[in-house]
This record gives sequence, structure tokens and C-alpha cells, in this order.
Amino acid sequence: MISSSRVAFSLVILSAAIAAFSKLLKNPPTKKKKPSLQCIVKEEPSSQCIVKKQPSSHCSVDNKDMISELPDDILILIISYMPLKCGIRTSILSNRWKNLYRYLSNVKLNCGDLLSRHLLEARSDHNSSLVFYSLNRFLKLRSGSEILFFRLSCCLSRHQFIDLISSFGGLGVRTLDLQPTLESEFRFNSIQILSLSYVVLCDGAVEFILSNCLSLHSLRIVNCDCPSKLCFSGPGLRLKSLYIFGCGDLEEIEFYADNLVLFEFFNHVLVNFVFKHAPRLESVFLDVFNENVTPFVFGKLAKDLLNLKSLTFTKDHYFKGSIESMETDMFSKLRRLNLSLISGPRIDLFTLIPFLKNCPLLEEFILNINFLENEGPEEKKQAVGLHSELKKVEISGFVGTENEIEFALYILKSAVGLEKLVMSKCLSIYMGTINCRTRSENRWSEEKHEMISRRLRGQAISETAQVVTQYAAHFQDKWVVEDDVKVFL
Repeated sequence: MISSSRVAFSLVILSAAIAAFSKLLKNPPTKKKKPSLQCIVKEEPSSQCIVKKQPSSHCSVDNKDMISELPDDILILIISYMPLKCGIRTSILSNRWKNLYRYLSNVKLNCGDLLSRHLLEARSDHNSSLVFYSLNRFLKLRSGSEILFFRLSCCLSRHQFIDLISSFGGLGVRTLDLQPTLESEFRFNSIQILSLSYVVLCDGAVEFILSNCLSLHSLRIVNCDCPSKLCFSGPGLRLKSLYIFGCGDLEEIEFYADNLVLFEFFNHVLVNFVFKHAPRLESVFLDVFNENVTPFVFGKLAKDLLNLKSLTFTKDHYFKGSIESMETDMFSKLRRLNLSLISGPRIDLFTLIPFLKNCPLLEEFILNINFLENEGPEEKKQAVGLHSELKKVEISGFVGTENEIEFALYILKSAVGLEKLVMSKCLSIYMGTINCRTRSENRWSEEKHEMISRRLRGQAISETAQVVTQYAAHFQDKWVVEDDVKVFL
């Protein structure tokens, strides 16, 4: 397939060729040509032949540059599909194209865009002064035009970066993605979404950001060098979403945020979370590689966040003991639970039932299972429960063991309001807002697939329940299934 950037570039080249050809037709090169002669014979009394010279007529051709006559919005859209450096070069095509690139709403810049090719090839360490000059010149050209998204990834020094802040302020930038070293205060009143990737955050840097980005409602900190403690607080703080991924030196996070609704944490080690004041925090995602997170979830987290409505986390092999120590109705307001049981010895899925009973308002339950052993407890289980609010259940990594089938039967017989139960062979794990991972598996055999369907058919206590078995769920809509799906009531 031809990439969109190549199509856009081809259109611009075609426009330039048409413009040049039109100019050539309007001003053809002058050449000395012998005048064409036409003989006009008139009868004269002297019977002489009179020859008169008459120039031959030329056909007038009206050639137009059709692409340049397109509306500005379409031409700007064409330029937006091109690399920024190529988009700027369109300004030399004609007066019509001269200023169009200045109205691009999404801008992504790096050192390669700001330095000429011979400078990039001549030295591996870029000259930050030249980068600063080129970037400042570009921002001055954009003065007065609105930028919705601006990404800056370059090698500026701290002082040069500070000097550019005033230029950003005049552009009304809404979303700013910074990837230089950040070590000082800056002020962006229009910023609503801020992403910091591979940034060095010194002590107090986060506080400076929060106090100077008064409209900030989403903050993402990814693979950054952080101090041991981060504090998210401040008067009038509007922050609603916070994402922290891969910040290894971090030891403690303190929250005093009135408007914080969503928090996602993805790291190698668990840190000390101090929820001093987070009354609206209702959605939490936790994934910690090297530590057991379940005691924290069933202990401090449940006690500190009484209004929690959505919980996503991954367990280790200590999961069973943690459930047994749970208090009654510990998650009394939880509506959505996404639980991944992976990379450990197989456990009896019926140990999850006390957890589900302690979530009386649970409406959606997503279970992802991937154990080291392929087989588990084969004896039939007898469990009684009532889950009046449970409507949607999805199980990915469903191999079809006796224990898995018995657990699915328990769901069908205890969820009186169940709308859909989906079982997928492929494991699908939510990895935070960054991505969602799936792992390919061998498909069920026809006999296995038919056996699962036969065991579950007609077992639902809910009259509206739909049971779906499929190979893998789609990322966009987990309730849309593939071709090999079997659906039965």
C-alpha cells in the first residue's frame, strides 16, 4: 500500500509541474522563425500575381493549476500528511502555497527537522545553539496561529528551553508533548494534556508543573528519572487523570487532588501510595512486575479509596491467602473489575467467589488467565451465590479445563441479570492506556469447542444471557467477535 505521506508529496509535485507547465505556455521561449507565407491571387488588369504575407494564427490554450485552486482547508490537509520538513518546502512552489504550512494544527519537531542534512551528517552531537535558533524562528513564523498539538524532541539546554516558553504561550497550545531535559519552572495556561517521556525531573518539578499549568487535566510520566517522592497537590488543581509508567527510582507518591478520577501505575516495584485527599478517585490500574500487589489491593487501597468503582490489577501466586483475609463488602461500590492471573501456578478459580461476593454492585468482570500448568483441579465444585448486578463477564485465556468450565457454569447460574458471557482462547491483557497485549494460542479442536458449547448451553438463569466462545477478542470492542465464534442462549 502507498503511504499517505507519499500520496501527499506526489500531489504537491504534480501541482508544481502543472504550475511550471502553465507558466511555460503563457510565456513561450522566443525563437526566430521564418514567417509563414500564404499566396493570395487577385486578378489585376496587368494579370500579375500579387503575393501578401499573413502570419499564421496560433491556438490560444488556457491551462490552469487545478490543485492550487483547491480550498485552503484541503491543501492544508494534504500538507499535514507530509513530513514537516517537506511541508515547509511547499512554500517555495508559488505565492498560493507560501503560507499554508503555517496553519498546521499538529506539529511534531525533532533535531532532524531543525538542522540541515549536512550538519546532521557532520556531527553526532547536535549543536543546541543552531537547534534553538531554528526552533525560535519557526515559532515566530507561527505567531498568531493556533496549535492544538505540539511535540518537541530535541537537545536544548535548560536555559534555551526556558527562553522558548514565551513563544509557546502566544500559540495557545492545548496539548504539549515534551521530550527534552526538564529542570525548571514554566507556565502554560492553555495546556490541558501533558506527556513527559524520558525527562529528568528534579525535586519540585512536578509541583512547578501543576502550579503553572492551570488548565491541566491529564498528566503522563513515562520512563522518567524522578526523585524518590512525587507529590500531586496544589490549590485549585484540576488534574483528573494521572499515568505513571516505568519510573524506577520512585519510592512514594502523595495525593491531595480534589478532582483526580483516574490513576494508572505500571512499574517494576510497588511504591508507597499516600492518599491524603482523593475523594473522587474511582478508577485504578496497577501492574507491578517484581512484587506482590494483592495484599496492598485488599488492604490499604480498599480502605483508603472508599469510592473506587473500577479496578484493574495483576496477581501473583499469593492471591489465595490475600482473598481469605478480605473483609466483608470491602469493595462496596466497585462496578468494574479487570483481574489478570498470570505467570504463576494454576489456582482453583472458585477461590475468586469470595472476592466477587465482596463486590455487591459489580456489573462487569474481566478475567485473564495464563497459568504455568495447563491442567488444574478437575473435581466438580458446588458453590452457591447470587450476583444481582453482574451483567457482563469476559474470560480470556480460556483453555477449557474442567475447573474453567465449572467456574463459567457458576457465573451462568448465579448472575440473575447476566447479559453476556464471552470466553476467548487467546490471552488479552490491558496494559494501561499505552496498549493492550494479546498472545496467540492454538485454536480449540472442533471436539473441544463443541464440548464447551454443549456444557454451557441452556445453563444460564438469566433469560437474556448470551454465551459466546471465540478465538480472540477485538481491541476496539471486546464484545465484537470473530468468524469462528459460536453464540448460543
